[in-house]
Formats: sequence, C-alpha cells, structure tokens
Amino acid sequence: MNKLTQLKQLWLLTAVLITSTYTFAADMDAKQQLKVKLSLLATYQANFTQTVVDIENTLLQQASGRIVLQQPNKLYWELFEPNESVLLADGDNIWNVDPFLEQVVVNSADVALDNNPLILLTNPDSSKWQEFTVSQSDNQFIITPLELNGGIESLRLVFNGDLLVELESQDGQQQKSVLSFSDIKQNKPLPANTFIFVMPEGYELDDQR
Repeated sequence: MNKLTQLKQLWLLTAVLITSTYTFAADMDAKQQLKVKLSLLATYQANFTQTVVDIENTLLQQASGRIVLQQPNKLYWELFEPNESVLLADGDNIWNVDPFLEQVVVNSADVALDNNPLILLTNPDSSKWQEFTVSQSDNQFIITPLELNGGIESLRLVFNGDLLVELESQDGQQQKSVLSFSDIKQNKPLPANTFIFVMPEGYELDDQR
C-alpha cells in the first residue's frame, strides 16, 4: 500500500469519524432541547382534530376529540362521535374503552408503551430515551425508535414557543395521523379523579395484563 493510498484512507476515516461525532452531538443536543420542552408539560389539556392518511395521502379518517396529560405516565384520550372511544393510562395500566362493542381492554402500561415514543411525552425523565433518536428543525422535533417493530415508527412534535400545537405519528404501514390542538391549557390543575378508571356498567372486560 503506497503512501498516497494510506493518506486517502486516513482522510476517509477522519471524515467518517467527524460526521459520526457531529450526528451524535446533534442528536444529543436535540434530545436535551426536547427534554426541556417536555418538562414544561406537567399537565396539558386540549381539544384536537385528527386526520389520518395512507402512504398515497388518501384520506382514511377524520375525527375530533380531547386529550389530557399529566406527567409522569398519565393520559386521557377521548374520540368524539361518530368514532367514540376512550383510552386512559393511569400510570400502571392502559384502559381502552369501546362503546360500540361495549368492551374494555386493559394492558400493562410497560408492555403497551414498549418502544413507543409516546412514553417520552408522558415522562420526559424516562430511561427509555436511549432507545430513540431525536432530530430538530426549528420548532419541530422528530422522534424515531432505534428498533422498528411495526408500531409507531416516527413521532413529530410541533411547538409554538413552549406550547405543543401539533403531533404527527407514522406507523409501520406508512399511515400518518396528524393531531392539531386547540383550546390548549398547559400546567393548569386537574381534577383528582381525571385518571381513575371506572368500569362502565354492562361492559365486558378483556384483561391482557
């Protein structure tokens, strides 16, 4: 191997190391900035409109609803008619209420949120941060799992200052769900019973824990 070839390989190796270091540093910087943003979401309440499209941008569903979040690990999510459903995460369990089937499905929160970037939204101090990469463009942050399992493959959070105004998720089939928030109340007190699940009368329980 001549000196010119050695020099070229050295330059190539140096370039790779610099690029890798820059990417790692950029990811860490974006993560830290996002952690600061999310740490300001001690509680969060908003109405939302939801639009779901497929890989060809064909409209699959439009809906509206309400979201209430309290850190750590508590979430209330309700879709209004005609797509009625309720999801309640109380910190230990996740309850899915289907009024059409009159059925409740309950899962352990640890299992249901495994490798799911939404866990970072409800707990910015989660040890799960190491399982995701974060990139930033102006007021937008994109969270991507290191291991794709067919669930949520990316999560885009859009802020207006410190206010979360939009959330977009993309799943393994390339379907996109965009939530646009309105009537936002951030860091306001919540009723004590907000995240206490009460079994609806006459519903069937499917316990997956």
